[in-house]
Order: sequence, then structure tokens, then C-alpha cells
Amino acid sequence: MIDSRARDTDIAVNSHGDLGNAEVVHQQVLRQLWRFLLVGAAGFALDMAVLAILLYGAGYNESEMQLLVCRLVAFLAAISLTFVLNARYTFGARVRHANLTGYLLIQSAGACINLGLYALLVLGPLTSLPLVSMIIGSAAATGSNFLLSRRFVYRMR
Repeated sequence: MIDSRARDTDIAVNSHGDLGNAEVVHQQVLRQLWRFLLVGAAGFALDMAVLAILLYGAGYNESEMQLLVCRLVAFLAAISLTFVLNARYTFGARVRHANLTGYLLIQSAGACINLGLYALLVLGPLTSLPLVSMIIGSAAATGSNFLLSRRFVYRMR
């Protein structure tokens, strides 16, 4: 039995009150988004740790170029980790079946937002706060990275 209200939203409700396919897909997307955020948090932690070690442990914070190169190195470490974790944990895909090229392109687009905003902030009003600049840049790229990765990298529709 399909409720007429459900037809309008593509959510079928059977005689037991169970939600149909659209709700299942919705729940799957929410679960994937949550996992994507958790993987992103792991990537962010690695990103932050590598940046902090390079800036404060190794002392590569003497010039603007060092600030930017350290950020790039940290970012690349995080991309490597998140590609593998998102394939297995978030989207249940085999790494070898995931589109690494697509992932790199999507991450590059996200990096333009992420690193661009970081550079604007660390070279401008937040010069003394590179880790805060990193947080703001990372947060700005998350949504588009999820949607594009889901659609083009791990072949989720």
C-alpha cells in the first residue's frame, strides 16, 4: 500500500509503516556524510599534526614561502589518508575501483578553496594564527568535496 503523500515525495510506505527506497537512500547518504566527516576529521588531525610539526617542531616558519610549503605538504598527507579511508569506510568501495584521478581533481578544486583561503588569511589578518587559518580553509571545502566524491569517485548516485 502506498500513501498518496508518499507518492509526491517518492517515499513509499508499506502496510507495516516501513519507509521505502527514498528514505533508505536518504539514510544511506546521511550515514555516508557522517562517515565522510569522521574520515575528514582523521585527515584534518593528520593535516594539523604535520603542519604543526613542520612549523613549530622543525622550525619552518621563518618566511611566507615556508608557511605555504608546509601547508601543502600537510595537505597532501591528509589527501592520501582520506582517499583510502573514504573508499573503505565511507563508501564501501575497493580502493582499486575508486577513481583516484577524479579524487585528485576534486581535492584540487577543494584545495583551491582551502589553500586559497588559508593563504589570504595567514598572509593577511591572521598572520600569527596559521592553525586558525587552516581550520577556516578546511571547513570551507568540505561540502563540495563530499558531493563530488560521492558522485564521481566512488560511483554513488
